[in-house]
Amino acid sequence: MEEKMKNARINEVAYCGAYCRTCCWYNDELRKAARHLLELVKGHFEVAGWIDYKEGDSKTVIKALEILSKSACTFNCKGGGGWGGCPVRKCCIAKGLGFCFECADFPCTNWDEKGEHGNVFTADRKKNLLEMKKIGVNEWIRKQWK
Repeated sequence: MEEKMKNARINEVAYCGAYCRTCCWYNDELRKAARHLLELVKGHFEVAGWIDYKEGDSKTVIKALEILSKSACTFNCKGGGGWGGCPVRKCCIAKGLGFCFECADFPCTNWDEKGEHGNVFTADRKKNLLEMKKIGVNEWIRKQWK
């Protein structure tokens, strides 16, 4: 059982060093906030008919909040979720690596790629990977919980 839990924790760290437990999609913070905001908007603006205020309307906002209030990350990067076009992920899978830092070429030009929403390969992620390489992934995860 201990080995199974250890592997589950390691799989919550993406190939690029992102840690799922700190992501608002994964830890349910976004869904909870959206639910709360949905209740407020429905209670105050739907009744008042907030229409076309500052280029928005209550129906559109409510629809978006309804979607967010039901959304959650059920699969992390290593479970098939996340950005499918991630060059770091593709490279690690092709090379059979658990983490980008295991590659002799780390960090390489894959870190210069831009994602759908800009550069997702931040200095913090590189720092995470360098620290994992130095102290080990399990110790790095333990540090995150302190």
